[in-house]
Amino acid sequence: MRQAKALLFLISITFSLIGYCQQQNRTSDFKILDNNKDGKISPYEALDILLSMEKKTGSELHLSKIGNLISEYEKEQQEEINDIFTEVDTNKNNIIEASEATEEMMQFLPLMDSDKNNSVTREEAANFNFENAFFMSDEAIKEEIDMIFAQLAPSKDNITINTIPQEIQEELKGWDINGDGNVTKTEAFNSIKPGVSAAQFEVKGTTAYMSGTIGSSTPAAVLKLVFEHPNVTTIELLNVPGSVDDVANLRACLYVHKFGLHTKVNSKSNIASGGTDFFLAGHKREVEKGAKIGVHSWSGGAKAASEFPKSHDVHKKYLEYYSAVNIPQGFYWYTLKAAPANSIHNMTEKEIIKYNIRSN
Repeated sequence: MRQAKALLFLISITFSLIGYCQQQNRTSDFKILDNNKDGKISPYEALDILLSMEKKTGSELHLSKIGNLISEYEKEQQEEINDIFTEVDTNKNNIIEASEATEEMMQFLPLMDSDKNNSVTREEAANFNFENAFFMSDEAIKEEIDMIFAQLAPSKDNITINTIPQEIQEELKGWDINGDGNVTKTEAFNSIKPGVSAAQFEVKGTTAYMSGTIGSSTPAAVLKLVFEHPNVTTIELLNVPGSVDDVANLRACLYVHKFGLHTKVNSKSNIASGGTDFFLAGHKREVEKGAKIGVHSWSGGAKAASEFPKSHDVHKKYLEYYSAVNIPQGFYWYTLKAAPANSIHNMTEKEIIKYNIRSN
């Protein structure tokens, strides 16, 4: 029943949008439905955006409202660019130069700089697809692993951890999945991929196993899971290190909660940041002993969350989310102090109990 109602809504509003775009002769307006900017629109991606639009208006979507919503979308996109330039473009020449870019932005500046002149214009910033730059294909991951092995273990099929430089041993211990003191290419691939790939679900029976980083495509992936696998009752998070899109993550979380799905982390699960928020969306939440549940503060560019007053609007969406999924708001303030944005604190059993992370 839930799938049928949502599908009817999708069909009706999509035809309304088609009608509007045809009337205005602006088929380019369909880009509003391409949330992950990959040039394609899936039915679930469209449904996610349309549901968001309906929620924003607080009522049913009508053809007369579509134009205003598209205009608002374009305005919001421009405001995001304006905010970036206000913060970073110190000489106010509408160009971000390498000398002005933040440390975080320097990672992506060469990718944003489409004309390769060592600076970024507003147009280049608007056209930049952050997720395409952040996420890696399987082939790219394997190439990266080949280079690592060539440096640390030439002509060998595995890296013996105690033979490599001390400063990188700790990181590679995390790749040693079977704990034998060696890292194979398969172990390296399975360890690296969740942090640089979009979150995916693998369905087995009534459980969907989740692994990867949450991004703009995750809300659509959750809707697809609900529609195409109505037998699934539980999402078991394996390795979900965080998100690259907090707004999309909260939408995905609320879909999980709305459709009554449960969540679980097993004894070897490793979740953090946005992955922890996603886990909290479950109606029933199971935590096995040994699971790592990481939290930290978020950062808005040059400013950390804790630097904003508690009454500031930046906290609102997170506080509303925790209230919606029956997590005490004290949990949010705790995460801001637990670890800075560039670090992670794995919750203790006492903290898991205190903040109702495991449902009773």
